[in-house]
Amino acid sequence: MNEENGSVEPVRKGWLHWASFRGLIEILNSLGTGWIFVLLILINTDIIGRTVFNNPVRGVAEIVGMTIVACVFLQLAHAIRNDRLTRSEIILSRLVNRPQFKRALEALYSLIGAFILAVLFAYSIPIFTNAWTSDEFVGAEGDFMAPIWPVKLIIVVGSLLAALQCLLNCYRLVKEIRALKSAARRNHRD
Repeated sequence: MNEENGSVEPVRKGWLHWASFRGLIEILNSLGTGWIFVLLILINTDIIGRTVFNNPVRGVAEIVGMTIVACVFLQLAHAIRNDRLTRSEIILSRLVNRPQFKRALEALYSLIGAFILAVLFAYSIPIFTNAWTSDEFVGAEGDFMAPIWPVKLIIVVGSLLAALQCLLNCYRLVKEIRALKSAARRNHRD
């Protein structure tokens, strides 16, 4: 926002932003969103081809089945960063008057998420390696075949980035708890 005239100016993001962790998860989120649009076109093309021309697009079911999972992992870290994961607010909404405790619960939630995603990352590496080395494919030979290793790689990278984002969220929440404690001590002294 321009302080002189109060106008809103677009935020210019330079190369340093895109080279950052935040920039990386924003790029992956955009790729996931773009791929969803590609899937939309592919599915509609298949439907039109199947009903109008009696000639479906080969491999649509395989492509959609594989890449929906990839879309989730492309967008997971961004969803975590922006608090867009589905969760119940029943407990947290009642802790408005206890901000330190609320943030402590959120930090615990982030730590548990980081642990689960780190386990997923660790167990996904051998699955990716196996898919890569064995040239594993989905589909029927002679009809449609696609390698599955790209999706397995996206799961590995996406789970790692999501685990790191959970740790970053936890760090931010701990800093907020410390700031709240410090402010409470200052107010108590005055």
